[in-house]
Amino acid sequence: MVGYRLVATDLDGTLLGVDKRPTKGVVDALRRANEQGAHIAIASGRMTCTQRDLIKEMGLDCSIISYNGSVVVQEDGSSVETDIDVDIMRDVIGYCYDHGRYVQTYHGDTILTDRDSPMLRSDMDSRSAEIRFGDLLKMDLSPAPKIVIIADPSETSGIIDDISAMHPSLSVTQSSAYVIEVMPKGVDKSHGLRMVCEHLDIDREDVIAFGDNKNDIAMIEWAGTGVAVANAVDELKDVADMVSKGEMSDGVQEILDKYFS
Repeated sequence: MVGYRLVATDLDGTLLGVDKRPTKGVVDALRRANEQGAHIAIASGRMTCTQRDLIKEMGLDCSIISYNGSVVVQEDGSSVETDIDVDIMRDVIGYCYDHGRYVQTYHGDTILTDRDSPMLRSDMDSRSAEIRFGDLLKMDLSPAPKIVIIADPSETSGIIDDISAMHPSLSVTQSSAYVIEVMPKGVDKSHGLRMVCEHLDIDREDVIAFGDNKNDIAMIEWAGTGVAVANAVDELKDVADMVSKGEMSDGVQEILDKYFS
């Protein structure tokens, strides 16, 4: 082991392959890292319940950084959640309705949205969460860790600018070409990763982190060693310390095999 005490990894496009599953090879590599003394943190925009189900399937003890850092569940089960105020949520939802955008938010392990779609049903979160349909502006909403907006890739930049102008305090990013994610002020994956490291008394220099998209940039920049998998967007590759030759789970395994043989 070269000194890494924590391995942090994104899920979609990074730890998971095109079939939304981790390969046996990358799971084995994570287990080796764990056996050699490294803690594992899964850092994703995914819901907490989705990450819990995946971690159980992999047979790993992990810290969970979900909703892009809005929720942090430590290895000992303690957790912290940072939420968006309901009035701000209604402003963002209203903007989406006015512009005909798909929007969803959350309450516990439930997805809240006004419409059904094949995309929603095929989404990984829908396998672990309940789905409740209705007019979000008429629902008795509670503060939530995240809002998701789906739009054509040609329109995402303008939507991000609009929401950022409406509420400059919000953290707005993209997890794919068509998915916009809105979090509370100051929240991103580096926020969650810092909390995990403080809890475990781990220095950032002892962290290696993996990602593929714009919502991983803050985490990759903050970690002692930031790795972009080969399929990562250029913006992430530009700030990463290294870029794997392999894509997705193969890229994560490639680097872990190098340091945890």
